[in-house]
Amino acid sequence: MNTGASIFADSAGQKKTDSTEALIKNTRILVLLGAGGVGKTTTSIVTALLGANQGRRVALLSIDPAKRLASALGIPLSNQLQPIAIPDSMHISGSIDAAMLDQKAVFDAMVRRHAPSLSTAESILAHPVYQAASTNLAGPLEYMALAKLQELAEDPRYDLVVLDTPPDTQALDFLARPNVLAGFMENKVMTWLIRPFLLAGRFGLAKLFSLSEKLMGGIAKVTGVNALQSFGEFLLLMQEVISGFHSSGEHIVKLLHSPDTSFLLVTAPTEAATRSATGILTELKNIGYSLNAILFNKCLPSAVRTNVLASDDQNMAMDPAIAMLKRRAEGEERVTAKLLQECSSSGLNPLILQLADEDQPIGSLTAMWHLAERLGQQ
Repeated sequence: MNTGASIFADSAGQKKTDSTEALIKNTRILVLLGAGGVGKTTTSIVTALLGANQGRRVALLSIDPAKRLASALGIPLSNQLQPIAIPDSMHISGSIDAAMLDQKAVFDAMVRRHAPSLSTAESILAHPVYQAASTNLAGPLEYMALAKLQELAEDPRYDLVVLDTPPDTQALDFLARPNVLAGFMENKVMTWLIRPFLLAGRFGLAKLFSLSEKLMGGIAKVTGVNALQSFGEFLLLMQEVISGFHSSGEHIVKLLHSPDTSFLLVTAPTEAATRSATGILTELKNIGYSLNAILFNKCLPSAVRTNVLASDDQNMAMDPAIAMLKRRAEGEERVTAKLLQECSSSGLNPLILQLADEDQPIGSLTAMWHLAERLGQQ
């Protein structure tokens, strides 16, 4: 056990960046990961403020279904980016636009973008199969988040995109599934289902459905010809759109692996938060992404930590409060060391940051700027 000195003292500045300022400055896309309740959404606002303080035009996007970003900012947010009013007292030269992800709105925009014509796009959007798929298809939140991320990354109005993700493994789902819709069409079952409708152009629908039992092994009887026809029409309409989704997915993968994309893991020095962070770290490594920084939030203030770790048994016996603080400090040191060991074992060497728990409410942009100033000094 470390006694008298903090594990945080010599752990910063170990990768491609040696400070928070450098991390923000060298990043085009900043993806925040972390468990629920560790301050990830607050950190997304804080890093957006630091980016704006560098004179950058920041797009802040949340794909957290709990809508914590809107609550934290204290304003209603929609899928359309809207400017955040930054008080003049902060003397920030940049800007922040923020939005919550609306997966159906993004899905609709992707269809319009990749459909071969406006009429085809409108046919797809009005199709009953699309109406169901755009809201209920497994995995659309993750894919639409990436599609929106690509849109913002390519938008010349913004220099920095900050992405506040869902808690835990939900965030990893969207990183691991950039081609979920392309996979939907490439699946052999989908190819088998669409085959009769591809033949329709050659044989005509009447001949097609007279052969449907042979082609589809009785499915037409079970589901009904009308349902099959509707689904087949939808798949035919979607062919070029899905091909466009696939191309976008490939581009998004390159974007996420770009040197100017950074991943920041937000955690807290507790056993539960560290277990979650370790799981995220492992999965992130498994799917081929690195980790640029870890922020330990809600820590003991460094001066308090140093003093209580140096306290001897006599001081602890005289003051139960000191004994309690020392147990907390030792716990923070233990779980922090465990996570840093996991980083080392995975070949990762991220920038290590910390923010002390000052037990003050964070209910305004001014209060978050106070946090940003503290983080910006590291």
